[in-house]
Amino acid sequence: MIPAGPDLLIVGGLTVDRLADGSTVAGGSVLHAARAVAAAGRRVATITVAGAEPQARSALAELAALGPSRVTAVPSSIRFAIRHEGRDRRLVLEARGGNLPVTDGDFSALDPRSTLLGPVAGELAAGAVQAGADVPVRVATLQGWLRHLVAGEAAGPLALAALGADLSAALGELDALVASDEDLAAVAPRPRGQLEALRAHLGRRPLLVVTAGADGVWLDDPATGIHHLRVTQALDEASTIGAGDAFAGLLAVGLRNGLTALEATAAGMDGAAAYLASRR
Repeated sequence: MIPAGPDLLIVGGLTVDRLADGSTVAGGSVLHAARAVAAAGRRVATITVAGAEPQARSALAELAALGPSRVTAVPSSIRFAIRHEGRDRRLVLEARGGNLPVTDGDFSALDPRSTLLGPVAGELAAGAVQAGADVPVRVATLQGWLRHLVAGEAAGPLALAALGADLSAALGELDALVASDEDLAAVAPRPRGQLEALRAHLGRRPLLVVTAGADGVWLDDPATGIHHLRVTQALDEASTIGAGDAFAGLLAVGLRNGLTALEATAAGMDGAAAYLASRR
């Protein structure tokens, strides 16, 4: 019997993040989503780009232990300094890393049931989004394409026009798109307005989801309209780093398993909360 493909293939760059105390840790959507989905008992595969830093090598070994993993090697991983100002978290770019080329062959070789495109610093071009069109469920997080990224400066949100025509068209063909209200701060001040702007820009096909921290999750389902799901599990003492990535990965798996948009969103919220709680 031919083994079934992974439940989720995650594509995006690995990061090496410098914390306020000077220590460094690996991060990025590819790592957080893989950990959360694997912890939920699902099979994962990853495609990433990374440098040779000790933290990156350790994270790559972890990804390889979780499932099939393809790595594009570059001189430096994407690197951020993470700074906290009260409850706000700021990312200061230290190194841009490299681009992550992805082709139809990469997807067909792994035969995933769903995929999550999770760029961190624009490392995925429109061609990477167009690849893998035969995957049953395709989801992307928008943050890595909507960040102002200049070395030595804090990352900030960009307007939707920054996506460009080719990337916007490719994203509009996916099944679901996820962003935080902070990612979309340059688009509109509140989640409902952000959803409306996303819909106008990206067309009628994708499920659109905006995460809003303690305010829960807002979604625009093409079939049933706009909904607001409130947080049911408060995790005041847990770090929220990686929460959005965990949520997006679990959302993709839920949609592939036949859940409705509302059911998959709720399951993703619960799963992300469980992932954060496990790191306490």
